[in-house]
Amino acid sequence: MAHLTVGRQGATAPAGPERVGGAGWTAAWLTGAVTLSAEGALALVLYFLAGLRDEHYFAAGFPAYVGYLLVAVVGVAALGLAGMVGSAAVVLPVVRLARRSARRTGRPETVRRSLAACGVFATVAAVCSGVPTGLLGGGWTVLPLVLVAAFLGLVPAVLCARAVTVMRGTGRRFGLAGVVSVCGVTLPAAVLVGGLVAYGTGLIQGYEPPRPTAAKLVGTWTDDQGGTLALRADGTAVADDLGVPTAEAASGGGAPEQCSGSGSWARSESPSGTPQLDLTVSGCVEGIGWQFGGTEEEPTLFYWIGDPDSLDRYVLHRGSPAS
Repeated sequence: MAHLTVGRQGATAPAGPERVGGAGWTAAWLTGAVTLSAEGALALVLYFLAGLRDEHYFAAGFPAYVGYLLVAVVGVAALGLAGMVGSAAVVLPVVRLARRSARRTGRPETVRRSLAACGVFATVAAVCSGVPTGLLGGGWTVLPLVLVAAFLGLVPAVLCARAVTVMRGTGRRFGLAGVVSVCGVTLPAAVLVGGLVAYGTGLIQGYEPPRPTAAKLVGTWTDDQGGTLALRADGTAVADDLGVPTAEAASGGGAPEQCSGSGSWARSESPSGTPQLDLTVSGCVEGIGWQFGGTEEEPTLFYWIGDPDSLDRYVLHRGSPAS
């Protein structure tokens, strides 16, 4: 009997995760918020850099630059707010779930357990969003996409927040939060600068407008609103309800008016070497600078309505080639 008593006194309970105080959870919350914000910023940077391979136009001038600055400030504030909300609503609950499951089983709270908790949350998010979408006819591909996106987006924030909770000492925890903050700001900025340098040096090929020959321009072009422009091989052109700017529209950016008539066309180059279309149609305003856009496979014709900085264009898409 005495032997059994001694045995019970000498037995030790399995070690669970160390308890974290209020300051430790605050550091974990900040770490999760910064990580989520950095992930969002990195995603936006990658989206922007990838978009440079497609057709794009930027406004210039002081008002446009002020607008870009305001968009950047609002974007940073929105990312920060979203990161704080997401950390409190998702990251910390997932970290607590992993710690609670470890405590209930008497085992250490490991990275594998945190990954499992992330998988549970990602599965719930995928089911809650994918099943209703599939039942409503939106397709079942949403379910795996949400599953993968939620898991990959949650793992870095959860692991960084977990690293804060397993450290000892409030100072070390906030120090790690500071390191994560610096890395969160540096990584998107470094990717942005590196991407712009890669485009600028030609390491990555950016968008270039097509340079169609005169033979490829022959055919019918449409604005998808009933207006057409027929370019013939003999250099004649026929416009039917073609949108052209009046003098007032050209100066104030107003909507184009409809124009019909016949005239001539020719492919030429601007003083800067950019190919353009010279179009003259009787009954329409002359001197419009038609430019080429789109791709080599699907070229477009367009001109700027009013100030080019307004980014307002009148676009013609390639219809049927001339027979």
